[in-house]
Amino acid sequence: MVFQVHLWLGVLLSLYLVLISLSGALLVYHDTLTRHTLPSGLAPYRPAQTASIPSVMASAHAAFPNAAVSYLNTPSPRLPAFQLELRDRTGKPFEVIADPQTGHVSLLPRSWVNVVYDFHTELLLGSAHGMQWNGVGAAGLLVLTLSGILLWWRGLRSWWHGLRISFRHNWRRLNFDLHHAIGFWTLFLVSWWALSGLYFAWDKPVTAAISALSPLVGMKTPDAIKPPATTPPATLATVLAAAHSAAPQGHLSYLVNPGLTPDDDVYAYMNLRSPEDFGHADIVRLDARTGTVLSTWHYGQNHTLGDWLLWGMQPLHFGTFWGTGIRALWCAFGISLAALTLTGLLMYWNRYLRHRWRTLSTTQPSIP
Repeated sequence: MVFQVHLWLGVLLSLYLVLISLSGALLVYHDTLTRHTLPSGLAPYRPAQTASIPSVMASAHAAFPNAAVSYLNTPSPRLPAFQLELRDRTGKPFEVIADPQTGHVSLLPRSWVNVVYDFHTELLLGSAHGMQWNGVGAAGLLVLTLSGILLWWRGLRSWWHGLRISFRHNWRRLNFDLHHAIGFWTLFLVSWWALSGLYFAWDKPVTAAISALSPLVGMKTPDAIKPPATTPPATLATVLAAAHSAAPQGHLSYLVNPGLTPDDDVYAYMNLRSPEDFGHADIVRLDARTGTVLSTWHYGQNHTLGDWLLWGMQPLHFGTFWGTGIRALWCAFGISLAALTLTGLLMYWNRYLRHRWRTLSTTQPSIP
């Protein structure tokens, strides 16, 4: 029964797993690839000469007066330009970039990197449906990993044979050994990809399950009580000043609702380590009307097992937080998941399909 579940689920998900793993391997270098798609002529990124956020916002409003800015990324060494997402009157998003020194805004053409990213995160179906289907795929991958380890186990005396690859046998046995060895050595990370994929699709149920296992402390979203609106209304400058005052040691890397839409709060992500390390940040929540700090979430200050499990969803999924070596390793793991899928399909061919094909070929009636 376990074998049948593993076999047919693997066959059903094979194309999905190959494409999602290879696209994920590419996206380990998302910022590097995006940098090469930026238009020429941008000024070099120099932190001391970076344009102010209010000037970038003014340039965006002047260039696209009928659009609202939903988020803004500040420049960093990996991606040396401002990135902004705007939404037109119909709510359709589009991206622009701003020169790191002048703040001049220009439309960012859609590149192949955007297509790969949209496929990996939303299967090109849009956020409303694509992430849900990705969750279904992640659930299938989790079942494959659990059933795979049961099939891999050979008993106490010979379990270690499943860790190695023998080159003394024919190519079919070599493929068999490759499938078992890759499955074992990638088990933890592939299982984590499946769990984090479930989290990205259905974060509230997964968070509730983790909290039931171990209460959240550091990863619990702080409560916030909105103050009454005051006059005069807040400006972007006062909101930024309040964010820096709440997290003086942080570097502003990401700003949600920089246009101060009154129905939404402002979130300022103040990274506490390198500009690319989103795993340790003070996330300052501010009232868009008053500029009042509603809460400061010390993201990454973990105290319980539940904190560590929830915090690890993003860094262990993406592999972009710990330098060049980890990026290369995560990229290799992504390719190995595709290899695991293909070797599994080849095993299916060797065990069944080739015999079936041979039978059908020999029983075909001859044409007179």
